[in-house]
Amino acid sequence: MRDIKFRGKRIDNSEWVYGYYRCIEWRYGEKTHQIINGNSYFEVDPDTVGQYTNLKDIKGKEIYEGDIVGFEDATSTESGWWELNCIGAVVWGEETASFEITNRLSAESWEVLSECVIIGNIYENPDLLEA
Repeated sequence: MRDIKFRGKRIDNSEWVYGYYRCIEWRYGEKTHQIINGNSYFEVDPDTVGQYTNLKDIKGKEIYEGDIVGFEDATSTESGWWELNCIGAVVWGEETASFEITNRLSAESWEVLSECVIIGNIYENPDLLEA
């Protein structure tokens, strides 16, 4: 069964929380974004909310939308195939309706999601993508 859960950074102390996500719109148009975990709920920054991909990296860590991952990729050249050490961000692909990795040279990003290692995330380590 697919485990649908999210993570987000708490507004009050910037800690990551994990659980179910909800957005409540109040009477005057103000919105509250929350992660619910058990009987607790935490207000989170909506720009940091990412869904769990239902996959884990090679170290067993859950992969979420917004994670930055390292992976090996192969590309075709005139002299044959060669592998590259790559870094990309996990994003939701509207066209493929699946999680993808930016900077992926071949078509199926999902192929490397279970063979990658999480090295950071786009919220705390955006400089990792500037290589």
